[in-house]
Amino acid sequence: MIRLFLKTALRNLKRNPLNTAINILGLSLGITVALVSTLWISKQFSFNKHYENHDSIYQMMMTGTFNGEKSTDGTSTPIPLAKVIASDFTDEIQDLALVTDMESNTIKVGDKKLNASGFYAMGKFSELFSFESVLGNTLTPTATSSIIISESLANALMGSADVIGKTIQLNGKEQYTIQGVYKDIPENNTFHGLQYILPFVDYLRKNEGIDEKWSNCFFSTFGRIENPQNIPGIEHKLTSIFRTNLTDINPEILLHPMSKWHLYDAFKNGKNVGGQIQYVWMFAWISVFILLLASINFINLSTARSLKRGKEIGILKSVGVNRRQLITGFLVESILSVSCAFLIALIISTLLLPWINAITKTTLAIPFTSIQFYLYSFLGIFSVGILAGIYPALFLSSFNPILALKGKMNIGKRGFNARKGMVVVQFAISIFLMIATYLVIKQLHYTKDRPIGYKSSNLVNVTSSSQLISKNFEILRKELIDQGLIQEASLTSSFVNKLTLTGGGFNWQGNETKEGSIMGIFTVDENFANTVQWNFLKGRNFSKDFKTDSTGVIINEAAAKFMGVTDLTSKQLSKRGINYTIIGIIQNTLSESPFKSITPTAYFLDFLPKNKITLRLNEQQDISQTMKAIAQQFNRFDPDLIFDYAFTDKEYAKQFEQMEMIKSLTSIFTGLAILISCLGLYALVAFLTEQREKEIGIRKVLGASELGLWRLLCTEYIWLTLIGFLVAAPLAYLLMESWLENYVYRISITWTVFAVTGLTALVITLLTVSYQAIKATWANPVKTLRSE
Repeated sequence: MIRLFLKTALRNLKRNPLNTAINILGLSLGITVALVSTLWISKQFSFNKHYENHDSIYQMMMTGTFNGEKSTDGTSTPIPLAKVIASDFTDEIQDLALVTDMESNTIKVGDKKLNASGFYAMGKFSELFSFESVLGNTLTPTATSSIIISESLANALMGSADVIGKTIQLNGKEQYTIQGVYKDIPENNTFHGLQYILPFVDYLRKNEGIDEKWSNCFFSTFGRIENPQNIPGIEHKLTSIFRTNLTDINPEILLHPMSKWHLYDAFKNGKNVGGQIQYVWMFAWISVFILLLASINFINLSTARSLKRGKEIGILKSVGVNRRQLITGFLVESILSVSCAFLIALIISTLLLPWINAITKTTLAIPFTSIQFYLYSFLGIFSVGILAGIYPALFLSSFNPILALKGKMNIGKRGFNARKGMVVVQFAISIFLMIATYLVIKQLHYTKDRPIGYKSSNLVNVTSSSQLISKNFEILRKELIDQGLIQEASLTSSFVNKLTLTGGGFNWQGNETKEGSIMGIFTVDENFANTVQWNFLKGRNFSKDFKTDSTGVIINEAAAKFMGVTDLTSKQLSKRGINYTIIGIIQNTLSESPFKSITPTAYFLDFLPKNKITLRLNEQQDISQTMKAIAQQFNRFDPDLIFDYAFTDKEYAKQFEQMEMIKSLTSIFTGLAILISCLGLYALVAFLTEQREKEIGIRKVLGASELGLWRLLCTEYIWLTLIGFLVAAPLAYLLMESWLENYVYRISITWTVFAVTGLTALVITLLTVSYQAIKATWANPVKTLRSE
């Protein structure tokens, strides 16, 4: 019987090539979206799962109250906190580890030198995160001047030779002995790209006294907690200890489990509010909706062609085939169609994956060698085949055999209404995706156009530096300007686009906060304003002509508003017992995420060490040749330096990578959704118009105009589009309004969004329907009525 069903299914697929092609193409596009989305979603859920103790590893995160707003950060715990945990919490927290921020440094072995990323680690970092040893001892280094490096870094420096005990040079001066080589950390890992680990004793030697200061909150702390029920108690105890030592920000400790590091990385008012997980679920639902669109096409076309299959069903029933067998036959036909679509989807996905990988900045691949892949594929094909085919199977198998053989089947209003309802669902899904994509693109462009407060073009951050360069900066700057390579250069504590330090204890007249307030801190030189081309709203820049500028300060708009500064003589800013005179107010510079509010920030001449160099290139010179010449000048002062740099505008653009990915994927998926809907609608209209040929012929004979007939055929689909719009619009508004609440700097949803998308959907519908409608109205009524 199954063999008969397969033969029958193949004959039916061959008999209706247009219907079959549209069904299989629509299903293959839907399955392609589902397959690609599943690969990406699986990759997101796989993060950090390869660790032995991934269920019991936690990160200590601090929530602080900054100027009335709560902020949570994982890189804001101090060394004394780790000391307290190591001594007083041994029963609750095991394998404690603390690390500095990851940074890039120049590593040299003999004549080979390159830039590599790493950090200093204290405690049992490599043990906690299950580092796989390739050579030597890969335990967290504790001996002075020892280091462990990744396998790829060892190969890049020394090839396949045994590197244990060999010496490498860091930043042209420090010597470290390799004690071990660990296996490269995979891509789906929080610490991907970590190429070396240094002993924390060396960091303490370079930063004397830092291990005693609770206010130096810029380290990451991790530990293993076996019993999750202890978490609330541990958080409470650590918070109490923290608050007795740091009183100005009302700190709270949050233990964030590794299982949530990647997907639940967003915090608001001290509470986790999701993060990447919202995009995972978003693309999961989009995949379901697009697969649903393809299934609706299959259902609509199968039921619409029921009149042509009536005699076939009547004959089968008359020779003894029961309804159960008919249903089985139709489901076999459905599963066969889905199987063909799946094979086409595999081909399309394989071709698309390099492009998708470029968009998502990841490495996705179809796991052809995995048995699970084939098992899940079979289950997916079977499930989609059943879901797409069950309604047509039940509908077609219900025909009365006598009426079917006479061609007098009465489908009834229920069949037509169900088909209209499914068309409305298609329109609603497509319009919903159009509105969502439109708002994502609009939000992205709105944020990109946000004023940044400086001129980013031809601005270069020199990301590699050394003490020799900083010491000879003025000489280097003068030579670069004299050679016409740059317009200006500046030496600062941070790059203009990256605020790296906020601190408390700031006071001014009228500030009632006992411990002082929190502000962003930059240390700049007199050349910084001209280098980045600040926009001064009031006052002036720092100048060497004014010796009192050593106790001067420039503040941004946000700080002026926060302090209530109305003019430059109204207030002074004090910190550490020193009064600073406000000499200038600048337009807000965007030094953090473009999606966040501006931090009140103060700029000093002498506050923090300055080791960051910013260059303003000469616009008249060729950039590639200019950068080569600048690199040569840097190497004159430090031959061991690998000159590394980044253009400020490109660094700023990186902050939009996730939004760009969302925009690209939603645009692609929305385009596919519209295409699938149009394919189904085109085929459905073609078939139903064919059924109305004689009606149209009679109307033409009776004097109906071509415009009137076109309107008659299109009106029904216009109403279905409008109903779909009325369903989609409020849902899109509610969900997208909720999404936009995650952004401080955001657009407002206006009526124009719905007007544009609604009109676009209507135009697409009319274009899809009109071809068949016009074709039918132009047909010669003599030919269509000849058989009557």
